[in-house]
Amino acid sequence: MPTKRPRAYQKAENLPANLVVEEACPAVWTGQKLFDKRPNDYAKCVQMLAEGSTITSITKQCKITAHTVAVVKSREQETLKNTKKHLKGLIGTATQLAVESLITKLQDDEIPSGVLPIATGILIDKHRQYEGEPTQTIEVKKSLSLDEIRAELANLKDEKVVDAEVTDVES
Repeated sequence: MPTKRPRAYQKAENLPANLVVEEACPAVWTGQKLFDKRPNDYAKCVQMLAEGSTITSITKQCKITAHTVAVVKSREQETLKNTKKHLKGLIGTATQLAVESLITKLQDDEIPSGVLPIATGILIDKHRQYEGEPTQTIEVKKSLSLDEIRAELANLKDEKVVDAEVTDVES
């Protein structure tokens, strides 16, 4: 039956929680058990994370859960950053060696003509990416009509000229 009293609305964010965190989420992954009991698998997990392996492959090879991989990844952030810097340096060296090899093969005519444009395009893109430049640029060209140019020239003629005195300064 409808009443004339106004309804009382309660929003969820105003209500207290019914459960304690420890009761609702008893399993908290820290990775400490893996580090204590199987340090080799812990180190292998960190190494695979640094190499960019997938979580699925890490869980299969190290026989750990995805939750443990996530915790190891968050715990070892500093190590992973340093490892990635090292890998970046190695990739830079490998790129330099590959470019030098490509130049040598170009000079000796060992690269087929069909492969050369593809290799050149990839090198240009990678060089731009390495330098922090965009690999794609979108150019917008605006065309002006003759009437627009005439109107702009007329505006330039109509602008006031400022009279100023010019003096030479000796140095």
